[in-house]
Amino acid sequence: MRFSISHIMAGATAVFVGYSSAVVLILEAVKSLNGSAALQSSWLLALGLAMGLSSIILSWRYKAPILTAWSTPGVALLIIALAGVSVAEAVGIFIFSSGLILLSGLSGISDRLLKYIPVEIAAAILAGILLKFVLALVPAFDNQPLITATLVIVYFVMRKLTPKLVFFWVLLAAVGLPVLTKQFDTSQLIVSAPDWVWVWPEFNFSLLVGVGIPLYVVTMVSQNLPGIMMLRSNGYAVPLSPLLRVTGLFGVIMAPLGVFAINLAAITAAICQTSDADTDRSQRYKAAIAAGVFYIIAGLAGSLIVGLFLALPTEATSALAGLALLPVLAVNFRQAFSHEETLLASVMAFIVTASGVNFLGINSSFWGLLIGLVGYYFLSNVSREK
Repeated sequence: MRFSISHIMAGATAVFVGYSSAVVLILEAVKSLNGSAALQSSWLLALGLAMGLSSIILSWRYKAPILTAWSTPGVALLIIALAGVSVAEAVGIFIFSSGLILLSGLSGISDRLLKYIPVEIAAAILAGILLKFVLALVPAFDNQPLITATLVIVYFVMRKLTPKLVFFWVLLAAVGLPVLTKQFDTSQLIVSAPDWVWVWPEFNFSLLVGVGIPLYVVTMVSQNLPGIMMLRSNGYAVPLSPLLRVTGLFGVIMAPLGVFAINLAAITAAICQTSDADTDRSQRYKAAIAAGVFYIIAGLAGSLIVGLFLALPTEATSALAGLALLPVLAVNFRQAFSHEETLLASVMAFIVTASGVNFLGINSSFWGLLIGLVGYYFLSNVSREK
């Protein structure tokens, strides 16, 4: 198998963006359990290995750019919900939630439900999810005009001159410019060997219901659903059930080491699914495999990776994420709003998703999907009646 530089850089950028946006949340979740530095290291190591191996296995099996990730909404939920919970009880929650994902894959119900979601509505939801990351370019420019403007210029110039290497140059600028301007905090860089901390689970019924089920719902609705929709909107007709079986199994097996939830990536996976990764759609799976390798490296070098992200100005990582996802947003805009018969329903789905509303503890992507589907099927019935 031959990898091009565009595959490698797309994979590296996907992992970089994923870690920069959420790795601090992982550390906070461990702190909420009063966990040690060794436990933090174990979580990062286990998550890196689980995400890396599952991404490589699934991408190779289906020859599609299937990237997995930790559940960012899930860890945000855990930061609050795990206060006062023992580490053993937390592991019990992780096993229970991942077991539900595994059962969802074994039952096959997820694939049947997906048939009722039009591509246009899915694209509108994805556009709503992506919008906030791209909009982050604006406050980043306001706070760090030199760094942000340089990254934007590098992105557009190199996209024109060397489109296959655009991620390389932007990554180089994102790290190099803060170093040159003395805004790179080297004190954050700490190198230490990774730790394995195995914790036997304890199952508390009230916690399984009160935390485990919400973690499952959040992971399915906020991560797996957008993840499979992202794949399909980019032309990859991959069944969802086998993917859930693999991610659920990894979650169950590796929960004692700190894997709280493994799911399909949506936002970072999109970086591996566009023409920037490879102009040949059939070869883009190599970018996800490369990302899987970088996941494993990140897990093994957890302390150094965390330090790297903490050392960079937040505006640099925000700008990098926004630029990486800009073409993905454009593709989803085109798919969502190009058909007159679904336009209004797509706009409704987009607005609700982009609003960030968190009604009843469920995030906006679910409500955007619900409103979009109601609008789509209601307006379709009205059109047929006319």
